Amino acid sequence: ALPSAPKAHHSNATNHNPTPLTAGTLGDDKSPYYLFVDSLKPTEIVVSFSSLSRWPDPPAPPIKEEASKMDLKGGKGKEKDKESRIEAMTVESSSIIETVANNEPKTLEQVQPGLLVAEPYSWKSLVTGQSMLRIRSSGIRSAVLTLPPGRHVLRFNMSAPLGYHYHLCSSTSFVFGDEEKVMAELTKESCRFVDNANQVMQGLGKCIQGFQDPELIKTSWEEFFAAHCPYKDDKHVSKTYHWKVFCEALYSTMKKYLTEANLATLDMTYAWRCMFLDSTSKNPLGVSGSSGSRPGEPSDAKLEQWKNRDPTVEEHVGAVKIQRQFRGFRVRKIKAGRTPGTEDNVKAHEQLLKAWAALEPNAEQIGLHLFRTMFKIDPDMMPKYPFYKDEWNKISYADYQGSHPDQAPNTWFTVFREVFFVQEEMLCVPKLYVPIPTCKLRVINNDTGVEVSTVFQKVAPHIYTKNKKGYTFVAEARTTDQALQAGKWRMRLIGSLSALPAPVKADTVNATFHNRELKDYYLPNERNCILRYTVRAQEDHLVSLQMHTSKPDVYIKLQILDHEEELLSTVGKGHVVLPAFIFQKDPDDQLNRTGSRASIKEKDSKDKSAKVTIKTRRTSSAASVRSNSLNRRSISSTDEEEEESKPHKYIIQALVLRESWPLSEAQWIFVQQLKQLEKEELKVAQKERPPSPPKDQKKESKGKDKGKGKGGKDKDKDKGKDGSRPPSQQFDLSKPNWTLRIISDGPLAEELEVKKDTERADEIRAMKKAWEDAEPGRAAKALQSRLQYLNAHIVKAEGEEDATKQPAEGEQPVPPPEPASSPTPQSLEVDPDAPVSNIPPPPPPSKETLPPLDLQPFIRRSLDQPVLRDEAEIQRQLEAKQREIQMYRAFREDVEKRRETDRIDRNNSKVKQLQLCEQMQAALDAAREAINSPREAFRQKYLEAERKRLEEIAAQEAAMRAEMEKNTPTPKGGKKSAKGKKSASGKKKKVP
Repeated sequence: ALPSAPKAHHSNATNHNPTPLTAGTLGDDKSPYYLFVDSLKPTEIVVSFSSLSRWPDPPAPPIKEEASKMDLKGGKGKEKDKESRIEAMTVESSSIIETVANNEPKTLEQVQPGLLVAEPYSWKSLVTGQSMLRIRSSGIRSAVLTLPPGRHVLRFNMSAPLGYHYHLCSSTSFVFGDEEKVMAELTKESCRFVDNANQVMQGLGKCIQGFQDPELIKTSWEEFFAAHCPYKDDKHVSKTYHWKVFCEALYSTMKKYLTEANLATLDMTYAWRCMFLDSTSKNPLGVSGSSGSRPGEPSDAKLEQWKNRDPTVEEHVGAVKIQRQFRGFRVRKIKAGRTPGTEDNVKAHEQLLKAWAALEPNAEQIGLHLFRTMFKIDPDMMPKYPFYKDEWNKISYADYQGSHPDQAPNTWFTVFREVFFVQEEMLCVPKLYVPIPTCKLRVINNDTGVEVSTVFQKVAPHIYTKNKKGYTFVAEARTTDQALQAGKWRMRLIGSLSALPAPVKADTVNATFHNRELKDYYLPNERNCILRYTVRAQEDHLVSLQMHTSKPDVYIKLQILDHEEELLSTVGKGHVVLPAFIFQKDPDDQLNRTGSRASIKEKDSKDKSAKVTIKTRRTSSAASVRSNSLNRRSISSTDEEEEESKPHKYIIQALVLRESWPLSEAQWIFVQQLKQLEKEELKVAQKERPPSPPKDQKKESKGKDKGKGKGGKDKDKDKGKDGSRPPSQQFDLSKPNWTLRIISDGPLAEELEVKKDTERADEIRAMKKAWEDAEPGRAAKALQSRLQYLNAHIVKAEGEEDATKQPAEGEQPVPPPEPASSPTPQSLEVDPDAPVSNIPPPPPPSKETLPPLDLQPFIRRSLDQPVLRDEAEIQRQLEAKQREIQMYRAFREDVEKRRETDRIDRNNSKVKQLQLCEQMQAALDAAREAINSPREAFRQKYLEAERKRLEEIAAQEAAMRAEMEKNTPTPKGGKKSAKGKKSASGKKKKVP
């Protein structure tokens, strides 16, 4: 017989031994099996699948041969035995005939084959790849599964009518098993990733070993560059950017591991600079190069004089020259360290050998850290490496376990709830393992209140980003008609990286809660409001809300309001859940006061500064505008501060949608009774305080009031004890009712205060109390006035008047009917087949009625006599209205025509006015020209005569000046020329 469950036998794949796996019958609700392969070379796996598609009937039993002859030698006493044997032979012969007839060849039934499907699978995606292997057979069939190099995860789905059996064998190592076995292998790095990291580190080691050999370092450097940059031949990718990112990641890795080995020194930094010819990176190993001077002495004192002072031109030029010389010195020194045979090269080589001796034992780990750091700096570089696709099948996971207690039938409860915080953005998916079919996991972003999308009641893979308040993971469940026993649950958080979202307390998830349950009857109203509760939190408090109604097909909306502004809501049918919401505490009152005072002072100072700038009428208006703008800014800032410091006013509210909660007549009567009790409660609250009862009654009242203390947080339940509502032990579940559950963390439940919203009722009570305080006895006077009016105008029904008449002679007097006691809410039975409606039934006819109010004195008539509004009157009014409309249209058209004519006339007058202006301007220009032209000619004539006169005077003055120069005698010796100079005649004059 085949076993009832599959058995996974892990085989050593290197010895070519097959791995037999057997599965049970169809219908086993077992998890599928997975195949994990990670290899640097192509993989071939032989898969053999055997299907047990039918079970043949057992062969017919052998026919027992009986003696066919009679014993002739028997005596007479054997006659009866002979007859019995003849009957037995007849029966056996008939059975043989039937057996032969049944063994005739029949038409064979169609055999259903078994199926094996192998498809790519990943826990981080809802989409499975196209099937890579499909075997369909009713017997035995084998196939070879060929996989390319890299990491692969396949899911095997098998089915068969009765059972199946399959073998897997390969020369490459593989892992085949259930989810637990395969996921443990997926947390490791892929083979190609590890191989590439080892190649990079080996190339780096070769470069260090051949640092003093020019030819060896050249070949080693090419291998090293090809290992960390596989796309070096791609012309569309910047190699400079790649080298920059790689050096940054390498320096970060070296800084970590060399610091742990106490090798991070200035000489080591210089050696790595020489290795990569890097003179621009800023402190690659993070070594502090402090000088010998102590802090706080002359060096700091010299810096004091440079504070709050700009350098001069000479100082700036000097600084630039120093920097230029230092850069040249550094480049020359690094180049000397890279040149083989120099002293600097020998020192750098010694430092690099020390570093490699510390790095070589952990070369693989360092190479993996190097690539991880590089991909963190620029994630877009990862798809350019051959192991990129293998990273999709690398996962990291964390398990959180717990248990849930016993649960009663038909209840809703929270399995666990915890806030997880994300350290860095990542793709993550939670998976819940719980033996409750109705359990559902929800994930809510606490910053936005948005729930992560779900597919088939399971949380879909989602990219979780870092936020302030974290993500709330809530698991809720509902029990069926049977009770649920205590059990265990496990949540597995699957992600791509190791830094998975985690709660504040590591490895612990809260599963202990305080369930605050509120129940009450449904009272229809105009606002379709089912309930309203105010909430106040002493500290930031995380809650989950669940509500359900006695009628399962009611559309309800559960809301959380803050100052009547909706923060979060959900809609459901008979059952709604708000999985997570954080009620924030109110800000401190003292901070509010100090903030308001500071804002008021700021506003007053701005007003004063605006008033000082007022000097003249024009400047005063500008200053007033500026002061108004400042006032508006200060007011807006104070408003923002008030909004931030304003205390919260949280309200939990539920509404009925689509008028989906109709009631039967009996339920409407019950609702009317509850409303009447609430009205009476408001009236009783306004009565004068009765005299103090005796001690016996005081004790009874104290005993009744004890239930309203700490024991009952739900005030709507406690009201039944004073007559307004039935107490909790008398709550009638057959009446329309609702239940609200508020789930808080167990030790923090007292921080949340939940009360029924009685703000409107309190306002009414306060108003009546104020009226009563202002005018004592007002309520009594109003009641007395009403009773007087009723006694004066009330009319009794006819049935009551007949009942009060005396009976005739010979008739027995009919006793009056006993007054029916007001039914209690529990005295009304509900008929499930009774018709329901959203409109309350009409009230029963009253025995005492008031006559209708005569409104004739209050009606103002437009005509002396009323006129019947028949068809003729309606037609006449319609014609009159049409005439009025036509007259209005004609008047309107006439006005429009006149306006259009006036507009045209005005435009023409404008054109004429412009033309007239142009003509007047032209005439003025002509007249001006006629006057100015002779004037200008006359002026030019005199200007020309004046010019000639001045020229004559100037010529005369010049002639007189020349004549005076001729007549003026020359001074003594003035005619003799200098020594050595010739006279005008060319002869040299003698000097006496």
